[in-house]
Amino acid sequence: MRLKSAGRRTALTAVALLLASVTGVSAAQAQPAAPSGEIEYSIAFSNPWEGSGGEEPEPYGIVYVSDSGGRHTELWRVPDLDQWTPTMPRYPDYGTETRYADHPVTEVCAFVGEDDTGINRDDVLAEGCTPYTGPGPYEIHSPGGAREGSVTVTIESIGS
Repeated sequence: MRLKSAGRRTALTAVALLLASVTGVSAAQAQPAAPSGEIEYSIAFSNPWEGSGGEEPEPYGIVYVSDSGGRHTELWRVPDLDQWTPTMPRYPDYGTETRYADHPVTEVCAFVGEDDTGINRDDVLAEGCTPYTGPGPYEIHSPGGAREGSVTVTIESIGS
């Protein structure tokens, strides 16, 4: 059976639309690979309860980037040294630091306390992770929200 000209055009159009929708679906499902490589970053520690008398936070804990498989690269780690925990509003003091991640980076995480030895219980500045979406600041809060503290990890670049 031979299709007439209008029928042939309709059949070709249907096939073209079908192919276009299949390609569109696969393109929509394809997401860019998460970056890996050298990470340029800085970290700021904020505790609204500090600073009224010129005090700066004494943060301790860990800040890292990770992938969905559980691998991570530490960006900063300081143990809780009680009254000897160093005062640190920012890391590094000026500019940026670099680390190398040998895995894709899909999230930025911070689990950071703030030492108040001898005054009251320690504060929690940040507790959790946020998805990595590209260069820029990532603010991670304490469970009580920003009014209780936060850590801002600014990722300048990954892999460039």
